[in-house]
Amino acid sequence: MGSGDLNMKKSWHPLTMANQRRVAEEKRKAEEEAQRTAKMQKELRAERQREEMERLNQSLSGKKTNQLEWMYKAPTATSQTDEDLEAYLLGKRSIADIVDKKEKADAPEDKWKGDMLAFSNRNANSERDLRAKDSEDPLMAIKRREQEAMQRMKSNSRHMKDAQQKKKKGKGQLP
Repeated sequence: MGSGDLNMKKSWHPLTMANQRRVAEEKRKAEEEAQRTAKMQKELRAERQREEMERLNQSLSGKKTNQLEWMYKAPTATSQTDEDLEAYLLGKRSIADIVDKKEKADAPEDKWKGDMLAFSNRNANSERDLRAKDSEDPLMAIKRREQEAMQRMKSNSRHMKDAQQKKKKGKGQLP
């Protein structure tokens, strides 16, 4: 009546050609992945060995050769400028005060020299950069608006008296 094995017509049977092709393809992919993994492990071992040799070399020579050291060095500037920048970063001074102070201290002939130095790449925090940061930074604009609002509030004596009265009333009451 019928010829052959009916199981050969089932999709799940392991002897069908399609299933044998899929098995062979998966084996090939597994071998390629194993080769890639072995190659990556070999590269990692070589890199670790190189780093270990560099570390030993540095410890023997006593001199560290950090290639990114330049990134962490402070810019070459006067100590007053460094103090001003630190005060700015700590929020003690505004950038406008620092720039105004610097402009007043510069003589006219030094001003041209300072503008030429702004074109050089040796100082990342030059006056021009600081002015640009001050004018373009949205957070600085928000803080500037907040400071202006506080100044207006302080200048308006009536508003200050109301705020002080509210404060006194609030302290007298229990929460």
